[in-house]
Amino acid sequence: MVSGKARVIANEIIDLYQNHGFASPDGTGVSQFEYLMQLAQTAEIMGYDEDVVLAALLQDIGQVAVAANGSGESEEDYAEAGADYLKEKGFSKKIVRLVESTVESKRYMAFKDESYYNSLSESARALLEKQGGKMYPEEAEAFEKYPLFDTIISVRKVEQEVKNQQLQPPDVEHYRNTIIRHLVKGSF
Repeated sequence: MVSGKARVIANEIIDLYQNHGFASPDGTGVSQFEYLMQLAQTAEIMGYDEDVVLAALLQDIGQVAVAANGSGESEEDYAEAGADYLKEKGFSKKIVRLVESTVESKRYMAFKDESYYNSLSESARALLEKQGGKMYPEEAEAFEKYPLFDTIISVRKVEQEVKNQQLQPPDVEHYRNTIIRHLVKGSF
């Protein structure tokens, strides 16, 4: 993909988050996009590769894309909508799968780690129930065998770690350029 087209896509994603993301999803005064940039920043601090950084940043793209087009898809389906959106835009199969696995990883962590489940807000727990609730042991066992399992769980662990970080305000341009770099690199 040429850098001009990649820039258009990166701008579209940032515009979606800025114009259709939640103002403050958890009452902290931090917008959804700022929070996702903090997740990406935390992934960088933790030493994860660019794929995990981008998955952390893009994990809610389905929510904002659905909100922007008013398709009426339920919020339970946002991970799939996000994966479809990213695939259409030319993101790598790995990024698409990491974003698509957002709900699976949350269900897995809720099953595997009681402290994770207890750390979820009431609204997050209610959404988790709509998304299938905690995984059953058989589901978890099968999920653990998936080739990208460790990377998928890394994205979820970043979400837990962000609460322990003292972060400077995220740099939108840095993440715009990360998106562009990924899209351009994927075309060669």
